[in-house]
Amino acid sequence: MSRLLKAVIFDFDGVIADTVSLYYEATKRLAIEMQVPFTKEDNIRFQGIPRKVLIDELASRGNFSLTEEEKIMLGNKKGEYYKELIADFSDKQMLPGIKGFLSDLKNAGIKMAIASSSSNAPFLLERFGIKEWFNCIVDPHSLEKGKPDPEIFLTAADCLQIDYKNCAAIEDGEAGLKGIMETPMFSVGVGKEEYLKHADWHVKETQNLNLDSLLKKFQIKDK
Repeated sequence: MSRLLKAVIFDFDGVIADTVSLYYEATKRLAIEMQVPFTKEDNIRFQGIPRKVLIDELASRGNFSLTEEEKIMLGNKKGEYYKELIADFSDKQMLPGIKGFLSDLKNAGIKMAIASSSSNAPFLLERFGIKEWFNCIVDPHSLEKGKPDPEIFLTAADCLQIDYKNCAAIEDGEAGLKGIMETPMFSVGVGKEEYLKHADWHVKETQNLNLDSLLKKFQIKDK
């Protein structure tokens, strides 16, 4: 039986919202306080990775031995720094073309879900005025494993009650893309990084995403 596109699952940061640089600012601020290095290249590498993994990495760079409570405290501090940066966000901070793409999917009756490691996605979706467009927003705290494990994408599809093979999932991070590619889903990579070219469909910018092209690429993959 041939596949039919029935759902699209989205990462949030770097796919819907222009927030990647803000994660760098928030993490860099914490890294300075911890007196450990953190570069923009590190920020790209840790895109989509759970907060705990990032804190473990920063601690290892300073040879710190932290308790679980201390790790949570530092992670929460980084989260507060990030919240300060997004406090005044509006739909102007949505990435180019993405609102139109989401609208086309909604009008076509294609279900949508958010599969993001960020716990701030619901807040920003409200700010953007599109939260109700999504049939499911996965709570990252409910998961046993973070990206690159595919659990978050499988959970989103299960929430939508759509067969995995009838889903497309969109990522801009290496960890997330690896997770998608471990599933039967159609993978879409957004961005200029080399690893994204391994996706079933690669676009350099969100404004290159459109429903007609996605449907065509999805059908070609099925042949």
